[in-house]
Amino acid sequence: MKTIIITGASDGLGKALAELCVRNGMKVVNISRNLCGIEGVTDIACDLSNERDLYRVAETIKLNHADFSALVNNAAIVGFEKINEITYKKFERAWKVNAIAPLFLTSQLFDLIVKNEADVINIGTTHNPATAAGAERPLVYVASKFGLRGGSYNIAGELKATRSRLIQVHLGAMNTDLHVKDYNAKIEDRDTRMKPADIAEIILYLVNLPKQIEISEITINRKNRRMT
Repeated sequence: MKTIIITGASDGLGKALAELCVRNGMKVVNISRNLCGIEGVTDIACDLSNERDLYRVAETIKLNHADFSALVNNAAIVGFEKINEITYKKFERAWKVNAIAPLFLTSQLFDLIVKNEADVINIGTTHNPATAAGAERPLVYVASKFGLRGGSYNIAGELKATRSRLIQVHLGAMNTDLHVKDYNAKIEDRDTRMKPADIAEIILYLVNLPKQIEISEITINRKNRRMT
């Protein structure tokens, strides 16, 4: 039975992916501050911005879940603030959760990833420095997500000679409460946003591809939001 490790499986995309994996007979380990709440999912409590928590989680996985077949670095915060109102704490937390935590956790589990021929899936964004320039609020989020993207290229190079794959999934707006939880935003366009359950199906498809196939990067956006 395959084991998949997901950060942030207590809500949104992570929870949708956890539910789908359980339905498909997989073991799921959720790493987040809150419980996933799905029967069959093992929860490891962790504040991804906390160094000690990350070390503890890595050791717990090595001891109890060492046979994992995929690591999905999904957890994130948007960190949206007006550019002249951004606090240092907002910058710090966004970088810790969005970039440092996934890259550090991957590095801590790297030997097992190679041994297990496991895949690493890093969830990114369709925002980029060019399209986000001049837009309101996304500086912290875009910068931290591009930190993750840069680190992903490095890890992909390290895995090149192995059977493990680094897959970057760049996502557009989904119908989740990510913005609501971060700064109490009211989401007006939920009906046009992508459904987490649909994106979960794509991620599981990527993980289940034969090892001789590697989709290194994939951009998934809602209709009429094509990136140029």
